[in-house]
Amino acid sequence: MALSAEDEEIMRFLRSEQDAYYRGDFEAFIRHWHHGHEVRRILSGPQVGTRVHIGWEDLRAKFEEGFRQHPQNFDAAKILRWENVQIQKSGDMAWVTYDQIATEYHPGMHVSPLSHEVKIVQRIDDEWKIVCLVVAVPDLGRRDVPQIEMDQYGKVVGLNELASERLPKHKGLTISGNRPRAQNRSFDKVLQESITHWKSRLATNLPRGFLREPASVVLLGDDPDGLPMFCWIHCEQEHIVLSFDDRTKLRESLESGGSNFKLSAAQIKVAEQIALGRDLATAADALGVSSNTVRTQLRRMFEKTQTHNQATLISRILNSRPPV
Repeated sequence: MALSAEDEEIMRFLRSEQDAYYRGDFEAFIRHWHHGHEVRRILSGPQVGTRVHIGWEDLRAKFEEGFRQHPQNFDAAKILRWENVQIQKSGDMAWVTYDQIATEYHPGMHVSPLSHEVKIVQRIDDEWKIVCLVVAVPDLGRRDVPQIEMDQYGKVVGLNELASERLPKHKGLTISGNRPRAQNRSFDKVLQESITHWKSRLATNLPRGFLREPASVVLLGDDPDGLPMFCWIHCEQEHIVLSFDDRTKLRESLESGGSNFKLSAAQIKVAEQIALGRDLATAADALGVSSNTVRTQLRRMFEKTQTHNQATLISRILNSRPPV
């Protein structure tokens, strides 16, 4: 779609601001910004969390320190591409949305491979000025655990490096027909039901964090040593994410389920060691306690959960949900 003369003017202004930023020209860069108390910058991404700066005084200080600590001198026009550009105007205000894609990466450059950006500009004294910048950098989950990514239809669209390494040897999970499946078919129904549940969540307008809904824990049967295998499923960045061999989520799930049985912190630590496949002696060494202490904690957990073996114990804790 052809741009109007005013749209072209706005695009030249924004390209000029981008050029000044990546050339490291601080004075030229800040001339593109309105220096008022209403100015905002919002950054959100896996590396920075969510950061909000309000007012030019705060924002200028952040910009100045960033330019000082991380000087740049790059030709942004050769490295960065904007796609899906949309410009809306009303009076002296305009807002521009686009996806920024880095076609190259150079050490020291402040850029992510992909970011979704919104810039709101206002015509002040017959000059465009930026009054608000929103940058969202998408990324899924964590790179330190095996992770399978699915689209809104439950089809696999990607595996991270750890999942690619471990999935072929996994005794509980596989991919068949471009979908995650349980190796033991008697557990596959629950896996598919969980994926369907999170597909329904993607159909809403609410991010998962707004709902405060914990990831689903799905049992995949027992491994050759008789210990339960499990995975976790949740939504993130418009994808369904399945992770396994995830110690962080294991601990979170044990703490959540354990609270329903009034397990102590020490008992949850023992349960975690068992879930990791460690025998009682190894668990005792890892926790710095005696084997008798571990046995005592295990016996009390059996009593609280009304179970009689370790596999059933871990399964019951992980599948426990708070009363409605």
